[in-house]
Amino acid sequence: MSFGEKLRSLRQEAGMSQAELARRLGVTERSIHNYEANARYPKGQGVLRGIAATFGVTADYLVDDAIPLPADKQQKEKPSRQEEAGDFLSAAGEAYGSKGRQEAVRLLEEAGMMFAGGELSEEDKDAFFQSITQAYFAAKNKAREKFGPKEMKPF
Repeated sequence: MSFGEKLRSLRQEAGMSQAELARRLGVTERSIHNYEANARYPKGQGVLRGIAATFGVTADYLVDDAIPLPADKQQKEKPSRQEEAGDFLSAAGEAYGSKGRQEAVRLLEEAGMMFAGGELSEEDKDAFFQSITQAYFAAKNKAREKFGPKEMKPF
């Protein structure tokens, strides 16, 4: 398991958002996103030690792909992509009503069509779904801030 996968797994197991972890470590939310995507690694030992201390693991565990997660930190089985999609649609419905849920359904359907006939690794599929989810809620929140809840218009 890569550094990014370990970090995401530990963060999710702790029920912590990327923003919350970033605040605790004194880095940007974008840094956490990049760490989890394996696009960047912490520059200093301080951040790495902070991550390890936050989740009760060793720095060696985080950086060495061969070291397994300690038994007391083993996480429950990861939810399926269908369960995650269901959670996303439910959250969209709760936050933005039936119209928001319908937009989320359409977004997932259209995103799925982009990959018709192509193959993505499970890691890439997870990263894509996470990105789509974050982009959807960011856009909806931005629209809500700009237009107010009653004046929002579909994309």
